[in-house]
Amino acid sequence: MTWAVKFEDVSKRYRGGGPRYGSLRHDVTEGFKRFGQLFSRKRAEPDGTLALDGVSFEVEPGESFAIIGPNGAGKTTALKIISRISYPTSGRVRVRGRVGALIEVGSGVHPELTARENIWLYGRIFGMSKSEVARRFDEIVEFAELPHALDTPVKMYSSGMQLRLGFAIASHLDPDVFVVDEALAVGDAGFQAKCVERMTKLVGEGRTLLFVSHNLSAVEAICGRGIFLLDGRVQAAGAVREALRAYLDWVDDRERRRKAAGRPLVGRGLVVERVTVHDAAGGERYVFQSGEPLEIRFHVFAEQALSRPWFSVGVSDGRPGALILCSMLEGHEGFDLAPGRHVITCRIRSGECGSSGSARLERRGRHPGEAFRESGRTHRTDGTLDVGAGPGWSPVVS
Repeated sequence: MTWAVKFEDVSKRYRGGGPRYGSLRHDVTEGFKRFGQLFSRKRAEPDGTLALDGVSFEVEPGESFAIIGPNGAGKTTALKIISRISYPTSGRVRVRGRVGALIEVGSGVHPELTARENIWLYGRIFGMSKSEVARRFDEIVEFAELPHALDTPVKMYSSGMQLRLGFAIASHLDPDVFVVDEALAVGDAGFQAKCVERMTKLVGEGRTLLFVSHNLSAVEAICGRGIFLLDGRVQAAGAVREALRAYLDWVDDRERRRKAAGRPLVGRGLVVERVTVHDAAGGERYVFQSGEPLEIRFHVFAEQALSRPWFSVGVSDGRPGALILCSMLEGHEGFDLAPGRHVITCRIRSGECGSSGSARLERRGRHPGEAFRESGRTHRTDGTLDVGAGPGWSPVVS
């Protein structure tokens, strides 16, 4: 199988500790330490931070490949090694062709030079002839949208303008391997769309793309394969959806453990001890197929008698706003809670996601014979299900 980028058991350790500049005192101290370790049975622990630990993967020519993971996972380190900004501590990295990289804002541009001078300098460093750079010059300036600042030193640019210039230069000077880090997050929405379009075009022309981003929608749209890095190790590799699923599962598990170990939510005499999610049979679950009914249960403790407490539950994908919202803040009479423990249940039913439907909220506690129901409204907007609160909350005696 041919490859454009190949990692073979690559590890990278950044040295830590010690003075920034060498001194005789530090060198003598370190010398005695190493001399003492020769006669000690204990093996000395390596100094510094292990950013990558035995990472192996291959990227085929013309492939779009994603590297995803939380901050500090080793993603940028891997890209810096591919770009030859840094070198591995052990293992081997092989790259075929010319590499164009945008790893951080301002990368690939000199702050003291103008945009015009940077374009020529970058092209010459790439080994391109004057005629080749001249042929692409106008296209680079047009893409960066900086004709008005072409002869202004880059140090006078905003971070967004620096990003535009760096991406335009790196993506238009015929890189065989194009490396892009999270720096795109600095750009505005319009320029981000242009960047995605440009990266897709490069892949269509047979260029190889390595893409690092926390924008998972962009990752899924652009890339075909990828890896999930965690603490410098590959946790999942294969189709990009498999890598994304492994990453999201890890995020969900971390958040669940964090919230389970956290303090109860307390406010105005009501303590929310925990929140659980259940299927229609009552079993506790946290993974559901589209269309399945589910119950969200608030396990609460009322420190005193409470009149008409409000409950709302929403489902979000991490971005602002809720995908699903069931709320008691509109058009209902509410209910009272006696002192003690209660379970407030919000039921989202399947088969009721058309033009009308309902969400059911119940209270269980010292008075199990009473429940409260919401007659809600459900509708679809751009493929997203919104469960809105509706009027008509009233007690239901079972």
